[in-house]
Amino acid sequence: SRQLRAVVGAVSPHPGDGWMNWLERIDLYCERTGPELWSEPLNALSNLAFIGVAALLWRRAGGRHSSADIRLLLALIAAVGLGSLVFHTVATRWAALLDIGFIALFVLVYHQRFQVRLLGKSPAAGWRGVGAFVLLAVLFGAATRLLPPMALNGSDAYLPPFALLLVCARQARGRAPQTARWLKLAGALFLVSITCRAIDQAICPAWPLGSHFGWHLVNAAMLYSCLRGLLAAGRA
Repeated sequence: SRQLRAVVGAVSPHPGDGWMNWLERIDLYCERTGPELWSEPLNALSNLAFIGVAALLWRRAGGRHSSADIRLLLALIAAVGLGSLVFHTVATRWAALLDIGFIALFVLVYHQRFQVRLLGKSPAAGWRGVGAFVLLAVLFGAATRLLPPMALNGSDAYLPPFALLLVCARQARGRAPQTARWLKLAGALFLVSITCRAIDQAICPAWPLGSHFGWHLVNAAMLYSCLRGLLAAGRA
C-alpha cells in the first residue's frame, strides 16, 4: 500500500537521510488538507471505535478473569486504535510504522491462537502456521509489484489477511459452526471496510471528508466479530 511504501522509504539508504526522514510528514488521505495535527479529525476520532470494541469484549470475555491470550488480543485491538489515531494526527513516517505494526501483530497473534484454540494445534505448530502465512503474504506483495497497480487505493496489502480470514471461516465450519458464522460476518464487514478505504481518493472532489473513517469504524466491528468467533471456539 502507499502507507507501507511510505514506511519503507523511511528506512531506505539515502545520503543525508536518517532520523529526520522518519519525521517527514506524509499525506495519504482525502481529509488531510495540511500538515496541522488536527487536519484529519474524522480519521483520528473514528479510531475510538477500536477502544470501545476492546472495552465491550473485555467485559464479555470476563475481564481480568479472561485467559491471557484473549487479554493480549484485546490489548492489541486497543493498540490498533491508538496507533492509527497517532498516525492520523501527526501523519509522519514513524507513526505510519506504528499504525501498520499493531495491525500486523494482531493478525499474527490471532492466527496463532485460532490454530491452537480451534484446530487443536500445539503453540509451536501454530507459530509455524503463522510463518507460512507471512511467507505467502510476502510472495503476494512481491508478485503485485510485477503487475499493474490494483484499483484499490493502496489497499492490496490487506488482501492476504482477508484471504486468511476466509480460510479460518472455512476451517471453523465443521468444528465450531458459531465461530464460522462470526468469521463469515467478519469477512463481509471486511469487504465493506476495504471499499471505504479504496474509494477515499476517488470521492474526494465530491466529498472532501473522504471515506477513510469508514475503514476504521467498520474494521472495529470486524475485529469484534473475529474475537467473538475466537471466544465461541474456546467454549466449543
